[in-house]
Amino acid sequence: MREVLNEVDKRIDVDTVIDVHTHPFSKSGAWFSGVDDSDEEKFSQYLHEKAPEIHYASIVFSQNNYQARYWEAKGKNKSVHHAAFIRTQKISEAIPSSDDVDSDKSPNYDINEMFNRSVLALGLDKMRAITSGQEISVIGVGGIGSIIAEHLVHMGFSKINLIDPDTLELTNLNRIEGVTYEDAEAKRLKVEVIAKHLKEINPHAEINAYSNNVFDPEVEEVIARSDWLMVATDNHASRFKIQELAFKYYVPFITAGVNITVQNGVISDMSGEVILIRIGDKVCLTCLRRLKYNEIAKEIHPDKRVREGLVAKGYVTGKNVKEPAVKTLNSHLATMAVDVLINQYTERDRDAIILVYEDNGFPVIYEDKISVENRDLHCSICDI
Repeated sequence: MREVLNEVDKRIDVDTVIDVHTHPFSKSGAWFSGVDDSDEEKFSQYLHEKAPEIHYASIVFSQNNYQARYWEAKGKNKSVHHAAFIRTQKISEAIPSSDDVDSDKSPNYDINEMFNRSVLALGLDKMRAITSGQEISVIGVGGIGSIIAEHLVHMGFSKINLIDPDTLELTNLNRIEGVTYEDAEAKRLKVEVIAKHLKEINPHAEINAYSNNVFDPEVEEVIARSDWLMVATDNHASRFKIQELAFKYYVPFITAGVNITVQNGVISDMSGEVILIRIGDKVCLTCLRRLKYNEIAKEIHPDKRVREGLVAKGYVTGKNVKEPAVKTLNSHLATMAVDVLINQYTERDRDAIILVYEDNGFPVIYEDKISVENRDLHCSICDI
């Protein structure tokens, strides 16, 4: 055990010691014995006194289920344990727990009444999975993110976090859902206005608004407890940070982005993509070369003069205009992104990176096989 504690102390990516017990001859009904209780309480106290920065948990497996708990020190000579559970990236991958720790996650509205049409399309079991307390965080609630958030409410997700530090302006009115002219004139926070809009659609849903950027510690906590991240930010630094936190806490995420390039007064490119990142699939924004690290350095450079020298960013590059077509393209990408998320519950289709209108002179949606085939197979981020 001393070797384990020394390793944990040296590593920056580990902060918890987990004791693993097995009952290989028991088909079900995993449980902790009285001896386990006594030994673990003593060890929890030892850690609290000698290494308070290291957390302690334990788990016991039978052949078909498990029981898990984490320990919390309560004073000098007392520790208590709380029920814990294994969170998988897909509900279909879940291992049943002998503790019904998710019993409080059921929605507080009648699924058949509010989402009858969705039940007819997806099936009752799939809709129950979607509405059963899944926590989805939408990071960036602009032209794409606001539409994603609205889709999530319509699809039945009952806990949604909105993360965006920006305030509204009149130029947002051509593409952001749920925003009024008065909201833009008053420069209200995007997350607060959109949260109000979502609550009007479903007053039973829990909508949390965070007017923080992704570098704030509060956002890290939100990301860590999320089941899925829907990423619709418009700069490389934020996506870099989101990916870092997603891999740190094993939270899968879906990114959606668009590009409109204007050359000589004419739109030469109007395209977008949706990328699904599941930890363990050996695909990420880094190995796909979707992150520009020189841009990241510019965006978060500590020298103010460097930052202020950047060209103002927007949805249209090459010309400071906002085209009405942006809303239509945003709608396509937001819808595809939510459809990819829904597929994680229905598992109807195989996962793929989706390109919209890319390198084509006509509207088309297709799979990006080239980027996957040419990705860095020795990526420092996802090759784990």
